[in-house]
Amino acid sequence: MNVVKIVAETPQEALEKIHADLGPDAVVLNVRQLPAAGVKKLWANTRVEVMASAPEPLPNAEETIERLNAKIVQLEEQVLHPSEPKPEPKASLKQQLPSKVTEMVQTAQKAVREGTDVDGMLPSVKILERLGLLPSHARWLSGQARNFLGFTKPRNLQEEFGLVRETLSDYWHQLIRRHTKPGNPARLFVGTPGTGKTTCLCKWMTQAVLRQGQSVCAWRLDGSSPNTAEFLSVYGEVLQVPVERTWDQEAKISEDTLRFIDLPGVSANDREARRVLVDQVNDFAQSEIYLVLNASYDLGLLLSHARFFSVLPLSGLVLTHLDEETRWSKCWNLVLATQLPILYLSGGQNIPGDFQPALPDDMFDHFVEAGREQMEDS
Repeated sequence: MNVVKIVAETPQEALEKIHADLGPDAVVLNVRQLPAAGVKKLWANTRVEVMASAPEPLPNAEETIERLNAKIVQLEEQVLHPSEPKPEPKASLKQQLPSKVTEMVQTAQKAVREGTDVDGMLPSVKILERLGLLPSHARWLSGQARNFLGFTKPRNLQEEFGLVRETLSDYWHQLIRRHTKPGNPARLFVGTPGTGKTTCLCKWMTQAVLRQGQSVCAWRLDGSSPNTAEFLSVYGEVLQVPVERTWDQEAKISEDTLRFIDLPGVSANDREARRVLVDQVNDFAQSEIYLVLNASYDLGLLLSHARFFSVLPLSGLVLTHLDEETRWSKCWNLVLATQLPILYLSGGQNIPGDFQPALPDDMFDHFVEAGREQMEDS
């Protein structure tokens, strides 16, 4: 990737230089203000530094067609002259799984056969508990899986994991239907200071403008304390997105415009600031409120923050700093404890960077795979 650094007096001038050097499809990677050095601070204005890169080149059409033709010929040959598949020896349970996981499964299966399995949990759920799922959540999940769609007994551990995965995915979508609002509501971000609320907003806003070509409007509003996230306004200027400092209930905005509201962070022990926040969000009755949490924090601290903000009508969670966290069990414990869906995942400080919708099936796969790797390493 060819990254270019542009320094200009204003965001608009920087954007014009980017388009001139890299073309109109250039991708903005990062924006920051550069204060004047030394005594120049007394009279010189701050400048803007923008990191951008040219879009990836499109593949050659002729080469693509040649590869497709070659693939078609290969498939025709396979259909007309199929080769006899060689039977592969069936891997034993011990070969498929790490030794500690195999031991847990065999212990659970033996307990079921001998009638000593007091809690009656599915072996797959017992494994998830050992990988970090809280015991109360494990018991709930095992019961839900047994009742899911009438429950036909799985033939093996792989089918049982598939059943548990489907049970969690179904519950996730129930939470989505329960908490999210139809149409295109405004998105309001809340959380403690330093969780990355404004960075998430900028990532989402940048992807919407540069990748999807959507119309976007944002508000940087004060709360019990001033909103000092000046870089949100700078990004707005670069993307040519209006970033308002006051909320106008009567403003006429197109229904298909994405609307984002950024409020100052509230410390989890500041009840007066929370009271002001509760009063303030009443002005945004048709908005979805997203609680932004730093995934690298300890689970107990995350649950404490979630309880503190539970006085708000939250629609879901956004997890940040996932590039610093490998314990995916924490994500499912959050979902089951708060009864809120995780809606978006974010990692790193680069914009647009790593920001994507959270998918329950992928989250489950990450949970299991990370657990397997931890047991193989231990």
